[in-house]
Amino acid sequence: MQIVTDSGTDVNFTPDQIREYNVHVVPLVVSLAGKSYREGIDIRADELYLLLEQSDELPVTSQPSAGEFAAIYRELAKTDPEILSIHISSGLSGTSASARAGAEMVPEAHITV
Repeated sequence: MQIVTDSGTDVNFTPDQIREYNVHVVPLVVSLAGKSYREGIDIRADELYLLLEQSDELPVTSQPSAGEFAAIYRELAKTDPEILSIHISSGLSGTSASARAGAEMVPEAHITV
């Protein structure tokens, strides 16, 4: 079974744990001071906190698109079509809705969101 989550869940696994548990993290986008960053790819948490200290603005986050989820689901389904996709509450974010929409685009996988 493949496991997919998003950076908003703050899993905080080490790279070794991510490989060991076969977890795939889809980044949320954080925008601050006119720039956008993919969490865990373009910016680390400590870098973000430093930017927050230097800014008068609050950051804005955006969920991954359905297409981004579909792309990772499609790739993972090539080796194992059983996918468990775990996300932050739908009451807090639209991420799980994007994941569900992405899952519908990948009929070759058995995805539980």
